[in-house]
Amino acid sequence: MMRLRLAAVMAAGALLAAASTAHALLAPEPPGGGGQDPTAVRCDAVLTQAEAVAIVGDSYQGPAVDEPSPGFTRCEWQGSDSNFGFTFASLKSLSADGTTADKTFDIDLRAVEDGTKKRELLPGIGVNAATVDLGGDAALLEVQRADGVARMIVYKIDRDRMLALAKAIATP
Repeated sequence: MMRLRLAAVMAAGALLAAASTAHALLAPEPPGGGGQDPTAVRCDAVLTQAEAVAIVGDSYQGPAVDEPSPGFTRCEWQGSDSNFGFTFASLKSLSADGTTADKTFDIDLRAVEDGTKKRELLPGIGVNAATVDLGGDAALLEVQRADGVARMIVYKIDRDRMLALAKAIATP
């Protein structure tokens, strides 16, 4: 059972890493050179520390923030035996990749679906929202907002808290 949980967490981490690596490779450097775009929305603004604490409690360390490419950020929170983390791709970042929020939302979900793992739509949250049970106490939570797409992996976070996180990240 522990191996199954570890495999699910490793698969979820690999999904986040692959998505951010692919995004970083596809995103061209902005005109005028690199640097942070002051208008790009960061993941720590999508879900603030105060919002996270209100939902999951203060036993989580984070957010640890990384920006693999302009407008594409990654935030992670670590608890003693559970965690959650997500990437946020702003519309500016998505358009630099030549894609849309609708396409990204669907592609991210299809990447983890299979014969037994299907998306569950979450109506009334954001522009679009869905979750896919990854097994081993892990789940993908995908939320399309008006300003981008959040892709969250939760591990050992109960459903009520996961849905609260979805609602918190749904509104720009």
